[in-house]
Amino acid sequence: MKKLIYYMLFCFSAITLFAACEKDNITNAHFDENPNRQEEVVSNLKKAMASSPNGWVMMVKSSLSEDVYTPIVLQFDTVLNKVQITTVYGMTSETDDFFRVTKGTGSPQLIFTTGSIMSTLFRIGATASDITDHIYNVIAVSDDEIQIQPYRSGMVYSKEGGVIYKMFKRPDDWTWANQKIEFDWTSDEFKTNINSVIGEMKLDYQNDTPDKTVEWRFWTWSNPYAYQSRDPFSINANIGTGGFKPNYYFIIAGGVTNQVNTTVTLGHNAISMYPFVYNTGTNQAVVALKNNIKSHYLTFKSITRNGANVKMEFEAYGKDGNVILKASYDNKR
Repeated sequence: MKKLIYYMLFCFSAITLFAACEKDNITNAHFDENPNRQEEVVSNLKKAMASSPNGWVMMVKSSLSEDVYTPIVLQFDTVLNKVQITTVYGMTSETDDFFRVTKGTGSPQLIFTTGSIMSTLFRIGATASDITDHIYNVIAVSDDEIQIQPYRSGMVYSKEGGVIYKMFKRPDDWTWANQKIEFDWTSDEFKTNINSVIGEMKLDYQNDTPDKTVEWRFWTWSNPYAYQSRDPFSINANIGTGGFKPNYYFIIAGGVTNQVNTTVTLGHNAISMYPFVYNTGTNQAVVALKNNIKSHYLTFKSITRNGANVKMEFEAYGKDGNVILKASYDNKR
């Protein structure tokens, strides 16, 4: 009899615990019980968006790197519902991208238009990011942080809920995200004393990776759009515009690539070492380069010219937007 009573008490406790946990996991409950809560969150979200004129940052995980995360900068115009999306993978198209905030089922939702960079990253998959939808549930809003979560964890038939992104205001010193292009390989003036010059790059890691200095040579193709037909972010590979301009390509060579001419992409004020399949050798060379420096991009920070001598500073970032790699280029002239 005592065993039966203990067994019944155990079952009751387990059921109670399960019910309590289950209730905690239902995010809709708070909104259902507080019908005005959604309007409040929507209002706070729009205020927060407008409070950061330089934009908000999502740090997304790419399968290309273990510790380096990709920054996505979102500048919201809450009057026109436009969003300017900037990332290291390529130059943002001049076409307008839009967003809207709606009262979803249980929680407000932030929705980006298809054909934007956000939907392009979702379609391309894990190589570019862990973004799994262009629709996001709004989890929490404060003055300094916006938490959003992709509605789906994968493609259309996947279960709900992806990674929760804790967006933060764009740091003032992230000048690479400004719309003005300073790292401009389309400019002959910029390329002076850089193009086809053997220099070096000092890689200063802010984690346990040993620092190193490598021979580094920049070089441009005679046709920098030669690989455009294989551009993974173009209309050829995606529905809609893809959100990016046709990619511009240049070459990195020298000791860092074992003297192999390695074609990389001109990102938005950044070197993008995103692999693209033109042929096996091309793809393998890009992968080898990003593995060598342990980052799939370098954002441009500054350039200093002193006569023929040119020095440039670059950075890459970790999960929370902290600097994880500082890189210093010197053409040694």
